[in-house]
Amino acid sequence: MAPDFLSSGTQADGTQTMTLLFVYGTLTTTADHPMGALLRRHASSVGEGTIRARLYLIDDPDDPGQNAYPGALPSPDPDDRVHGELHHIHNPEAVFGPLDDFEGCSPDWPEPHEYVRRTIEVILHDGTRHDAECYLYTWDVSTARPIPEGRFSDVAPDVR
Repeated sequence: MAPDFLSSGTQADGTQTMTLLFVYGTLTTTADHPMGALLRRHASSVGEGTIRARLYLIDDPDDPGQNAYPGALPSPDPDDRVHGELHHIHNPEAVFGPLDDFEGCSPDWPEPHEYVRRTIEVILHDGTRHDAECYLYTWDVSTARPIPEGRFSDVAPDVR
């Protein structure tokens, strides 16, 4: 049974609902980014975990060679893992609008969007599994740098 702090509401059938978000890059606590601060104002940490995906370092097309950021792509290989944090969102309206805009996947951005917000399975370090929203990369990664360890902080420890 989920801890009480994970409950966000009750569906008609009596099951509990919750809004969870998995983050793996500039939105993590260690990145200390302003958008991560917005997330933490409207969320509580559930714990650290992984998703089945491959992580890449993307060279910013608007600032090539000067800025880079992470992009995770779902993977069919169960050994591919991206490490990050799971957060319980208390106020989805206050979080997802600004984050969708930051990630370039709001209706205000032209398609195809660089990221999409999708539900993906998260495995916490204690082995529990949760379905959570996650921003996943959608553009070509043929020129991106793979991060085989799956930890953005390993390649960008001072990201802000």
